[in-house]
Amino acid sequence: MISTILDHIKDMDPAIRRLCERIFHINVATGYTDPPATMYEWIEQQFGTLDSVREQTVVKITNRFTLEGSIFNPVRALRPSDQTGNDQALEQRIRAELAHRDHFRTPLSDTTADLFGRVRGQHCITASNVAKCDGWHGLVLFDEPHPLHFGRDQLCDYLDVAFRWIEAVHMRDDEAIYPIIFWHCLPKGSATQMHGHMQLAVGKGMHYARIEQWRRVATAYRAEYGVNYFDDLVKVHAALGLQLPTIEATRSFVHLTPLRQREVVLLADMPPHPTRDHQSLIQPPSGFADMLYQVIRGLIEEQGMRTFNVAIAPPPLAQIDDDWCDVPLIARIGDRGDPLTTRGDIGALELYAMGCIVVDPFDVAPVLQRYIQPPGTVG
Repeated sequence: MISTILDHIKDMDPAIRRLCERIFHINVATGYTDPPATMYEWIEQQFGTLDSVREQTVVKITNRFTLEGSIFNPVRALRPSDQTGNDQALEQRIRAELAHRDHFRTPLSDTTADLFGRVRGQHCITASNVAKCDGWHGLVLFDEPHPLHFGRDQLCDYLDVAFRWIEAVHMRDDEAIYPIIFWHCLPKGSATQMHGHMQLAVGKGMHYARIEQWRRVATAYRAEYGVNYFDDLVKVHAALGLQLPTIEATRSFVHLTPLRQREVVLLADMPPHPTRDHQSLIQPPSGFADMLYQVIRGLIEEQGMRTFNVAIAPPPLAQIDDDWCDVPLIARIGDRGDPLTTRGDIGALELYAMGCIVVDPFDVAPVLQRYIQPPGTVG
């Protein structure tokens, strides 16, 4: 449990413990309340016991290098809310919205194309985003409109088309070298359209801010310690029991400083960096799509995730002066909570201070470790 993380760290091999203490600052605090007798019945109904409210363990973890941080207190998951957890109601909403307003159903007539046209896959097609967040901003529109109905083959095809679109952008505009793929599932996950889709962008000049932040951390870390930051990050998560099975060149772990609930980080080792005159896209390892699929499907089927965000950030598409040698393809998946609630899952604390997380990563990791099946595994 996250509340006993200091005991986990104390029992580590000394070398790994030093790594953990190098990367993470961990503070465990105790919070107290003194409820009046008039609140006893409500507290017991809402939180289970009076003692769970009278004395609470709050764990605050900060990555000393990225300065991403998370506050954990499972008691906050029991606060009053309008959460439904009703899959039948969710299905009714999805069907109703797709029947009433599905702009992606007929993409050739109802969506714009990019200047180079469209990229077609077996299960999807691209479009140009009509309201752009960068000069090159596109969409992968799924043939299957239901945002949660996708299998392994479909997801592999979505990613293949996404990378082909990125390549098409770079071939037309060689200054566009910083790609990102992002996926908003369901309106609670910030999707403006119910119909399943991914978004794509390729920037110029500098990678998107959080990706550039991690690159600078990796560069500074090697300069100071002479080793790969991401290797050490994985070692610490593995020692804590948070690493997931590796598929080919893709490692993953349930994140100790997540931005949202149940966050999983994937790190895919990439082929050698292109030369300056290289004009074709570096593809991620073949196991990446399989790992991404199993993580998302495992969170859906075993953890009840319904609305989520995914971001996939490959390194630049061309050789540049900035040092990217230690940076893998980075993907992050986060659960956005009940898709039918009217209440937000982020506030001032998350936006301007640090994340407040109510799902224990030590509860998520064992579930996904049992669920994920690397190739050749008999299960």
